[in-house]
Amino acid sequence: MSLTSYLAAPPRDLKKIIRWGREGVNRQEDGSSFASRARLGFGVAENGQLHPLNRRARISIYAAVFLAFLDNFVLLPVIAPRAAELGGGSVGVGAAVAAYSFANLIFNLLGGFLADRFGRRRIVVWALVASPLAIGSYAWADSIGWFLTARLFHGATGGVLATSLLAMLGDASPQGARGQVLGQAGAIIGLTALLGPVAMAVIIMAAGLPGVFLGLAAILALGLIPVVPCLPDTLKASPKIRLGQGWGKLLAEPEIRTALIAIFGLEAAVGIVAGFLRTVVTGRELGPVAVTTQSGLLFSLFGAVAIAVMLSPWAGRVDRQGPRGPCMAGLLSVGAALALLGSGQGSLAWVAMLFYGAGYGLIFPAAAGTIAIATGREDRGRGNGLLNFFFDLGLVLGPVVAGVFAYASSVNPFLTGMAFVGLAVGLMLWAVRK
Repeated sequence: MSLTSYLAAPPRDLKKIIRWGREGVNRQEDGSSFASRARLGFGVAENGQLHPLNRRARISIYAAVFLAFLDNFVLLPVIAPRAAELGGGSVGVGAAVAAYSFANLIFNLLGGFLADRFGRRRIVVWALVASPLAIGSYAWADSIGWFLTARLFHGATGGVLATSLLAMLGDASPQGARGQVLGQAGAIIGLTALLGPVAMAVIIMAAGLPGVFLGLAAILALGLIPVVPCLPDTLKASPKIRLGQGWGKLLAEPEIRTALIAIFGLEAAVGIVAGFLRTVVTGRELGPVAVTTQSGLLFSLFGAVAIAVMLSPWAGRVDRQGPRGPCMAGLLSVGAALALLGSGQGSLAWVAMLFYGAGYGLIFPAAAGTIAIATGREDRGRGNGLLNFFFDLGLVLGPVVAGVFAYASSVNPFLTGMAFVGLAVGLMLWAVRK
């Protein structure tokens, strides 16, 4: 199948696509209903009827998304310096950085199961409450061993929270606008990425490096007070669900496979750009302060473009056309960004970050929206567990593989990133034919 015919073809197995998001409604739908843009507002489906959520519940879900992702962006720049202060050495510092993602990988899947088994609200609230406790535990760690333990605890709570919260968003979002709702959530996550370093700098100036952990924990704990009571219960407990149940059924869906492959390729590229962008800026013979400043500005440009795309009507294309078009266009855009960065010309880095942001903005709502559309409420937690697992897997493998090839054979890391994107494109073409 050629790339052109792949993009132009209607979604595979249209009858399956048409029933996306019906959530147990026993009625037939035709292709026009899939293409419709129903603006029903947030709500919870029960017995085929959508019960709209009140304004406080809608705001609380988005506020929970903000709180859930703020901590990682605040703490990311201070984890390595704190691990070094505790005598970690290069191995200890590397382990401290990687421990969060390692715990995330495991608890993404477990969190998806828990959200389906014990109900959305119960798991979301548990993880939200555990998050400031995990962050506060960093401050009490007086050795690298205890610091790594705190890091694993934080990664576990983060994996459960991200998965269960995205499942709650999928439950509450209306048919025909799930891509748009998940795009708005993605924009909120992008906002935390822009505000996180600013919050970190303010706390450090006020309380020093150790104070970042207690200060952030206090901010999150206070933020939870008005949020938790308003969170809706979008799925009750389902005692019949077992841990190993339903995963194969989800992976058998071509559209879900497309979303997982796309998010893996995207995040592998994200990890490589995050790890090696400084090499492009450094090549312009700037001082260390200028390198840090320009890298920050480039990432800010990326974040602003990604947010703009996720808030645009493009985020809703997945509801009308399925995931393959937005995901393929996004991967091609990310590939173009990597090619420009791989050229080594610092002046092209600004153009590259435009392509990079556009690609991210296309893929995230399409992939997350696909999970919300292609799953029922009873297995949406596990669907989001798979999404977050492949998200973190790409984020971990991308920079590691690029670093190994760069060290062993001087391969340009951005060329390795292009290989990851090319692999994702090839797998997407394969997945739709299976």
